[in-house]
Amino acid sequence: MKIILSRKGLDGGFNGAKPSPIMPCGRLLSLPIPVTPKQMANGEDGIPYADLRFDGQSIRKIIDPLHKYKFNYSKAHLDPDLDRDRLENRRQGWRPAFGQVGPPQTLLENVNTGDLFLFFGWFRRTRYDNGELQYLQPRKCGKDLHVIFGWLQVGQRINPVTEKNCPCGLEDNLHVRNADAHGYGRTNTIYITADELIVSGQRLGVRGAGSFPCFKSSLQLTAPKRPRAHWCLPEWLCRGQNHGNWQCNHENYLPFDSSSRKQEFVFNMPEDPKAIEWLKGLFEDCY
Repeated sequence: MKIILSRKGLDGGFNGAKPSPIMPCGRLLSLPIPVTPKQMANGEDGIPYADLRFDGQSIRKIIDPLHKYKFNYSKAHLDPDLDRDRLENRRQGWRPAFGQVGPPQTLLENVNTGDLFLFFGWFRRTRYDNGELQYLQPRKCGKDLHVIFGWLQVGQRINPVTEKNCPCGLEDNLHVRNADAHGYGRTNTIYITADELIVSGQRLGVRGAGSFPCFKSSLQLTAPKRPRAHWCLPEWLCRGQNHGNWQCNHENYLPFDSSSRKQEFVFNMPEDPKAIEWLKGLFEDCY
C-alpha cells in the first residue's frame, strides 16, 4: 500500500493568495485553487466560488474578507472533490474523486486500487473581528501550518481521454469536463474513491474519502516551532527517504523546500504495526 501526501488548495503560487482557514470553531476549509484567465482562454472551465458551499454559506463570503476583497478570481478548480454538500444538486451517483495531469501524474503512475491519498495544504487559524473573518496574527497563534485536511483511498482509476464512458455521476467532475482543454491530454487521470477505508485488511469503519471535520494535532505536518515546510513525520515513514529534499535528521523532521511546486510525495507503507496505528489515530482523533 502506498501513502501519497498530496499538496492541494490555495498557496503562494497564485497572486495574492492566502492560506486556507482553520475556522474559529476549529473546522478545516480547504480553499480550492482558481482557474486563471489564461486557463479559461485555453478552454478550461471551473466552478464559481459563489456556488461552493461551506456550513450553509457561499465560500465566496469566506474568501473575500480573508483576502481584503482583492481575490480577483471567479472560478475554482474543485479538486479533490471530497464532500457531497460542497455543491448543491449533485448528480445521482456522485462519488468523491481526485484528478491529476502532466508531470505530477507521472509520479503517480504506480498508484492504484487500495493506495491512500492524504491531502494537505497551507492553513492558518482565524477569528471573527466585527463580524468579518480574519486571520490570526503569528503572535496570536496565527502560525502558518501544513495540515492534512482530507483523504481518498483509491477504488478505481480511469483516464477520461481514453475511456469515453465515465462512471455515472462523474459527468460534472472537472477532469471530465476539461478533458479536451489545453494542458490535460493523455495523462489526465481520475482516482475514484473506494467504498470504505481498509488498511492491511482491517476495516477502519470510515468511508473511503472525505474531509477531516476539525483541526487536531495529529493532522499537523509542520513540526513544532518550525517553518511550515519543515515536517515532523513518524520514523517509519522516513525510512528509505534519505535523499534529495527528503533528508530525515536526528529529530525525525522531514524538511523540504516549500518554494518547490512539487505536489505529490509517494511513500511505501511498511508492514509495521506502528504504521497502522498512526493511520487509525488520524481518524479516531477526528470522528
